[in-house]
Amino acid sequence: MVGLGVAVPASAAPQPRCTLDDPRLAEVSGLVDGPEGLQVVNDSGNPSTVFRLDADCAAVGLRGVPIDGRDVEDLARSADGTLWLADTGDNARRRASVAVLRLDPDGGQVIIRFAYPDGAHDAESLLMPGDDRPVIVTKDLGGRSGLYVADEPAGEEPALEPRPLRRAGEVVVRGEALTIVGAGSVTGGAISADGRVVALRTYTDAWLYAAPGGTARAEDVVAALAGPPVRVPLPGETQGEAIAFTPDGSVLSAGETPVGSEPATVRVVPDAVGLVGGTPAAPVATPAPTERADSGLPGPLLALGAVLAGVVLVAAVVVLVRRRRRS
Repeated sequence: MVGLGVAVPASAAPQPRCTLDDPRLAEVSGLVDGPEGLQVVNDSGNPSTVFRLDADCAAVGLRGVPIDGRDVEDLARSADGTLWLADTGDNARRRASVAVLRLDPDGGQVIIRFAYPDGAHDAESLLMPGDDRPVIVTKDLGGRSGLYVADEPAGEEPALEPRPLRRAGEVVVRGEALTIVGAGSVTGGAISADGRVVALRTYTDAWLYAAPGGTARAEDVVAALAGPPVRVPLPGETQGEAIAFTPDGSVLSAGETPVGSEPATVRVVPDAVGLVGGTPAAPVATPAPTERADSGLPGPLLALGAVLAGVVLVAAVVVLVRRRRRS
């Protein structure tokens, strides 16, 4: 099991970079940055299309994928510009296999299917190390997420049968309170351009893990996730699922735009890589529980927290009444 370290409060707050006001970008779940600029994908119910954005988040190009994914939830980029779409979403946990869509810079594309060794999982995070062996992080409400690794690179040719994934451990991300039950649910992942920092995000925070030896192999990623993370709060993102590193080591994040809401914003935490491995400055104040009404969590998660709290309260009242009757 990957142990839970003590999170170190980060010393930077996200700043607005641009607004996703194109209606086609209302459900952004994956984000990368590189010489080509920002590139994003939407999640389930949308075509598997990669949008290229300019500095103002306006769509200036797109690349369609002939084979639509069932539920694309994350996007990763290799150093050579290869894009990887994580078709790993499975809210109902019914899929016999998941897939990674590989898009080469020269226009080539291939779909590689994978199967978990222990049944179906919902996953929204893909980490691609230098050896092209995917590391998939599952999404679990309890904050205890499984790490699944492919033992062979996701190459240029598809396999006739789904390739096996191996459970390599788990990573624990803390939730903060019952009312923000989704705070421990991992919704996105990224690796810095120099390979020395691994990031996971939840609906409320980014968690940065040091990988001082780099991430040339999948095992390096798993080892990094065993260390103590640096926490970067990402408050106010409605269903925040996207995270990426800029080439210079800043962190980008974004969320979805619910119907009738203001367009989501891509935000940046400057020099996030510099927050890892050093001595942090004065920590960012964590919002008080009363300020978390706009915690960035989807309504269903907030409702679930309220329901659970109500169940606990009712149970306590029943026990108290029974004790009084006995007395």
